[in-house]
Order: sequence, then structure tokens, then C-alpha cells
Amino acid sequence: MYAILTDRNFPEEVLENPQPVLVEISADWRGSWHIMAPVLEKLAIEFEGQIKFGRLDAQANAQTARVYGMDELPLRLLFKDGQRVDHLVGVVAR
Repeated sequence: MYAILTDRNFPEEVLENPQPVLVEISADWRGSWHIMAPVLEKLAIEFEGQIKFGRLDAQANAQTARVYGMDELPLRLLFKDGQRVDHLVGVVAR
């Protein structure tokens, strides 16, 4: 399963996490989130123990979403050692 990220827990769950972390930034009202959610859930199971998966609701956590580019939703960011190392925008195939 993936972690629910917030402005408050983002530093601990993502930036201070020793594992790579894939963060999905989207909003519940966007249809793209409902398309990507099952894919991310399957990936979280497949890569359990290797990569942590988290979701940040951009509308409810605007402070963190603004820092990482909330104008491009849905957005997936890959963090390693607390640094953003890659990103993917939009609905994409597995």
C-alpha cells in the first residue's frame, strides 16, 4: 500500500526516508487520480521493501504541492536520499 502524505509528514516520510520514494501529487476531484490509483497500488505491492509509494492531495496540502509543481497534475516525483531525482507528468502506462 502507499502512504498518505501531508504538508506535516512529508519531510519525515519522503525527505528523511532512506528508501527511494515515489510521490503521486494529484487531487481527488481529478479523474486522472482515479485512473492511476490502481496502477500505483499494484506497483507498491510489487516493489514493497524496495521503494516507498506515497500520495499527496494537492488541494489539501497546497504548501508542499506548490514547492514541487502543483500546476502539473497528476505529477509523480521520485526522491532518493531526500533529493528529487526524476518526475513524470500526466497519465502514463505502467
